[in-house]
Amino acid sequence: MPDALSDLRAANLHLQATIDGLRQSLEAAAVEADRRVTRVQSEEAARVAELTVTIQQMRDQMEAQQQTHDRALQAERAAAQAEIGQLKGSIDALRLTLDNERAAADQARMTLEAEHARERQALQQQIQALRDTMDQMMGQSAA
Repeated sequence: MPDALSDLRAANLHLQATIDGLRQSLEAAAVEADRRVTRVQSEEAARVAELTVTIQQMRDQMEAQQQTHDRALQAERAAAQAEIGQLKGSIDALRLTLDNERAAADQARMTLEAEHARERQALQQQIQALRDTMDQMMGQSAA
């Protein structure tokens, strides 16, 4: 029996050594897997951080462009409003000038009409006086 017990102990020791070897291999594989997972997580975290920075830079750039565009648009609107104001002022000034010119033309026309009426009346009076003189001359020559 001592041989059988020795064989059994030897087999047991061999199994124990195999189990220990497998346990060490599994533990080493687990450590390696954890290391790889940690490395991959670290790499992915770095990529996410880079993407976050890139996205923020793009957002900042877009906001800056939008602000620049908004300022340019406001400047254009202000310039357009100023131009509209100038054009309205010019139109008002032209209307006033036109109204004044119309009034002056109307006044000149009325003055010319009045002068024409006076000249016409004077001419009619002269014609009447000449007729009266002719009638007197004709009346004296007939008598």
